[in-house]
Amino acid sequence: MSRLIVKGGVVIDPASGRNEPGEVLIDDGRIFGVTNEVPSDWSGADVVDAGGRWVIPGLICLRAHVCEPGYEWKEDIASASVAAAAGGFTTICATPDSEPINDVRAVTEQIVTRNALVNGARVEPVGAATVGLKGEHLSEMGDLKDAGCVAVSTGEHSMASARMMRRVLEYARSVDLPLFTSPADPSLATGAVMHEGDVWLRLGMKAVPAEAESITLFRDGMLARLVDWTLHVQRLSTAQGVEVLKLLKDQGVRITADVTPHHLWFDESAVTSFETRTRVMPPLRAARDVAALRAALASGLIDAVATDHSPQSSIEKQVEYEYAQPGTTGLETALPVMLELVRQEALTIEQALAPLTCRAADILRRPDLGRIAENACADLVVVDSEVPRRVGPNTLLTRGVNHIWTGASLLGQVDTTIIAGRIFSAEAPR
Repeated sequence: MSRLIVKGGVVIDPASGRNEPGEVLIDDGRIFGVTNEVPSDWSGADVVDAGGRWVIPGLICLRAHVCEPGYEWKEDIASASVAAAAGGFTTICATPDSEPINDVRAVTEQIVTRNALVNGARVEPVGAATVGLKGEHLSEMGDLKDAGCVAVSTGEHSMASARMMRRVLEYARSVDLPLFTSPADPSLATGAVMHEGDVWLRLGMKAVPAEAESITLFRDGMLARLVDWTLHVQRLSTAQGVEVLKLLKDQGVRITADVTPHHLWFDESAVTSFETRTRVMPPLRAARDVAALRAALASGLIDAVATDHSPQSSIEKQVEYEYAQPGTTGLETALPVMLELVRQEALTIEQALAPLTCRAADILRRPDLGRIAENACADLVVVDSEVPRRVGPNTLLTRGVNHIWTGASLLGQVDTTIIAGRIFSAEAPR
């Protein structure tokens, strides 16, 4: 592999605190170093001219629905990989809710094999913690890990049974795999389409209270402490959840959490439009919840930002609101949304980027990712923070038509994505 220099940019690396002009030297897919003066023996290297733009670590998404196998009309590994790279993501974690469910070695191996053949971000499979994600029987987590899974997940909800949740944590610990879960009590959350709040009182659709999250989060956190294992909570969405997360962390529980960009941006008032692109799960919460999530991310209490990229076709979305499939695409809009929060002074640039880079890498236990450091994987993104991009069906590479930001003009354009030292091109073969 040839040498590559990313030249003339402002290097922003939240892991080290670097935020200054520099030249990034890449050799054989790894970062050789960052310097102010390129050594003379690098004169024959290829050059990416960053031209005063930002050079940041490749982004990492801990939760994305790639829909393959089984739902390829919505998205597949190839299209998700390309959309991710176009949005600055160099690594995405695929949820296990494919068809068949990723609960056996063969499905994991299929995902790994398919990812090796496509162009774009690397797709890391997350396995199902229980057979069929039904919460009744443990999956063979050891087999899933050997086949390539980086974590296991309980799926869209937590376990209905506390006893089964304990067994899942114990088995995950025995095979040394992180456990991902969504803190939602199935008995309260199943079938809900909106938040049980002020807007719900007017609209009257089936709703889920904040307590469905906070009660389950506390239970699962205490079980993680009992078992003494790592628990990663996905899609935190309420102020109550933030309070419980702080309580658990203060007690020394081995717990981390992520939040989606759309829960940092929209509140329940968006549902009044009855636009099905606002139908997400967990549902959009109250304005006070949005404020609490932003503050928790700024303080570092919430560790990561994950897109929960959930592409849907018009078949799933062009129906009455309560019958629409939940979810929004997010891989191509996450970075500009986070940069908009910086412009609004809700976050600093480091607070916006660390949850998408080094802190997400730490959850995956991959210290070679999400950093611009010597010998780290050469995953880099060149970003022009001032170029606007209007979001619409013809501006994104994902197959999904459900863009919650449709019609918005977001500042922050990815110019170049470099994955393991290779310059990404939407047209080029891997």
